[in-house]
Amino acid sequence: MSAYREYEYIEHTADIGVKVFGPTMKDLFENAGKAFFDILTEPESIRPSLKKQVIVENQGQSREWDRLLVAWLSEFLYLFEVEQWLFRECEIQSLQENRLEAVCRGEHYDPDRHEIKTGIKAVTYHQLSVQRVNDLWEATIIFDI
Repeated sequence: MSAYREYEYIEHTADIGVKVFGPTMKDLFENAGKAFFDILTEPESIRPSLKKQVIVENQGQSREWDRLLVAWLSEFLYLFEVEQWLFRECEIQSLQENRLEAVCRGEHYDPDRHEIKTGIKAVTYHQLSVQRVNDLWEATIIFDI
């Protein structure tokens, strides 16, 4: 268990907002993934029995952490909607401002075992921020539901 909150929900009209924390950028991205799947379903119901490599890149010349964070979470949305993946844990292997490589563990969606708590339509740029606050990285993310 970490000595800091990994994430918390924040008030947002009609959508769901989270504030994510991490002592390193790697921790911040891993905790954002946890928040994503916690919004979607009960993470405890996901068996980490299958592995999948996930690679995300910023398109174009953009070298910004916030854009990479949206791409990371949007990749989870794509993998859930198209390939039915649910992840319990992701370990980032490599992280630069324009590219992320991770190994994620989870399984395919099973409606008999995985209740969808909140459907996510999109990861938005609305109020998006990634910044260093004291000794932690902090990100604000709004999900369109």
